[in-house]
Formats: sequence, structure tokens, C-alpha cells
Amino acid sequence: MAPNKVLFISAPIGAGHTRAAQAVSDVIIDHYPDVETCICNVFDFFSPQFGELLLKGYLKILEYYPQAYGRMYDWGNASGMALYSRDLLSRYLAGRMFKFIADYQPTVIVCTHATPAGLVAWLVRQGKINIPAAAVITDYVVHRLWIYREIARYYVADILLRDSMIQQGVEPSSIGITGIPVLPVFTQKLNKQQTRKKLGLKEDLKTILIMGGGAGVLPMEQILSLCNNLDVSLQLVLVTGKNTTLYDKLNKLKNTLRRPAHIYGYVDNVYELMAAADIFVSKPGGMSAAEAMATGLPLIIFRPIPGQEEANTRFLTKNGVAVCADSLADLKLILHRLLINNPEQLGIISRQALNMAKPNAAYSIVDDIAKNYFHVKSSKNYTN
Repeated sequence: MAPNKVLFISAPIGAGHTRAAQAVSDVIIDHYPDVETCICNVFDFFSPQFGELLLKGYLKILEYYPQAYGRMYDWGNASGMALYSRDLLSRYLAGRMFKFIADYQPTVIVCTHATPAGLVAWLVRQGKINIPAAAVITDYVVHRLWIYREIARYYVADILLRDSMIQQGVEPSSIGITGIPVLPVFTQKLNKQQTRKKLGLKEDLKTILIMGGGAGVLPMEQILSLCNNLDVSLQLVLVTGKNTTLYDKLNKLKNTLRRPAHIYGYVDNVYELMAAADIFVSKPGGMSAAEAMATGLPLIIFRPIPGQEEANTRFLTKNGVAVCADSLADLKLILHRLLINNPEQLGIISRQALNMAKPNAAYSIVDDIAKNYFHVKSSKNYTN
């Protein structure tokens, strides 16, 4: 009998899609050592020039004209032409992916971004592959371009997403309400003071964590200046991701500040940084929000862009696990309220975040994949 193989296909548009794939893969590796996993970037199947152009264009639109992204997002959700364009794009781009899949021969394919989900669905629809495909949706909204009848299993964050997908024709039995999968380390309960000590932070200071996503897209210089001038003792932790220019700028500013500031580039210990923090300022990516909830960390969403960020913001603020700042002035008022005027609200948000959290989502997804597709048993007994 051929060995079980799970092929994950993600996309480098935001770090959360890859982290979701890694989270599920890590659980499989830990509990099913005889199962092979492979995580691919969908851009690996495009020409390097096309992939680079697409990613740079996406980031430039977010930086300079986010309203255009919002209009494209809405057009994709509503226009019949968007579905036709989707099929044309899949026909053009799916060839290289097909060759890789045919060579690798996975037992199941798991997509953590809508683009590879569309390419895999097209290959199934054309009869080129006969491999079950699953999709892990990493936001608190489901865009129409996630929806394909060829996707056998969907894993979503909340029952409201399930209801929305059923209205779009997805079979209820194919949808699992698992939560967004975070890395297994987020199931740990770390002591705040001990974690701060390990990270070289002051143990007794309020700590603000500021992250701009994998591309470092927040106006961190302005936010750093704002926090530095708050009339309260605190320390700052800033993560710039892969934005090396921003990392260098912030490091030059660090020694001019009144408040201690710790600057990081790309990190793989987000769970520790979140465990050490009291407040998290970031964009409303689904993965970052799920990680913050798993640690009970109050989230301040800064200036969400139209599209899934606004939809995520509505979900998170409605459920009381985040507050939204649409400007630097808003952010200053919110920080002043949470740190000085009404610090009790931090505890309220933290408790609600823990109530909403699904830190075992990756285990739930692996349970379902194993039940449906694996011909081996787990090497461990565990309860998700």
C-alpha cells in the first residue's frame, strides 16, 4: 500500500496562509510519523517573473491605493465575469502545478489560500487529477472565489461562515467548524513575567506588541512615536517581518526614545511575544487574530483595508475580542483608555478572547483528514 502523503499548497500573500499549513503539518508529523507532508508555495508553479510581479503589485496596491483592492474584492464576490476570469486564469496557470502533483502523488491536497484552491479544483474538474482536496479558510469571512464543488472538505473559523457557504451551495456535511489552525505551541499557557524575562523584557512594565504582518505594512514609525509619547510607563515590541528597510529605520530611532523598544525582523516565536504582551496592535489578518485569541491578548486593529480586513474587523469587534482604530488619533485615544482611564477593559477583552479561541483547530482538522483519508492510525492518543 502506498504511503500517505499530504500536500499543502499555500501562497506568500501574507504570512498567515503559510503558518496555517505549517500548523496542520506539524500536528500530522507529531501524531502520524508514517505520513509524509510537503508544503508548497503556489508561486513556485508560476514563472518567477509573473510571481514577483503579482506579489509586488499586490503590496503596492495595499500601500498606496487600498480602495482599489476593496473594489476588486467586491467585484470578485459579485460579478459573473469574475468567475469566467477565474477559470481562464486557472487554465493558464495550472499546468506546472499538475506536473508536480502527478509526480508527488499525494493522498490528499490541502489548500490554505483561494488561488491554489481554484487551480486544484480546475485540475479535478478537467479530470487531470483524482485526488481529494480540502481547503483551510484563514479569515473570518468566505470570499466566493473559495467556493468550488470539487473541494471535498472545508475547514472554517465560525458557524456563520458555514451558514454563508451553505447559501452558496456547499454541502453542509463537507464543512467543519474547526477554527483557524494555529501552531501547536499556542496551546501552551505561558507565564507572562517569566516569558518577558526570557525575552529580555522588563517584567513589571505594560507591554505593547506591534506587528505589521509578514510584509510589515503598518505605519510603524508613527505608531512608535505615538506610543513613546503616551503618559504611562510601558515598553514596546515591534516586529517588521521581512521589511528590512523598516527594520533598519526603527533600530536607528530606538536610542532616541523615552520608552524601551525591542525591534525584531522576521520571527518564529510569535507565541512568546504575544504571551509577553498586554496589548497587540496589528492588521486584522485571520491568523494573527486567531493567535491573539489563543493567548488571550487584546487586539487593536489599525486602519483595516476594504475587503477581508474590514470583514474580519466586523467579526472581531462584534465579538468583543478587538477594538478598531481608523487613524493615529483613534489609536492614541484607545491606548489612553485601555492603559489609563479604563484598564479593567483589558481584562474583559482578554477573557472574551480566550472564550472565543480555538487553539486546537489544527488538531481538529487533522482528526478529520485522518478519518477520511489516512489508512494509518495515530501514534498518540490525544483529545483536541
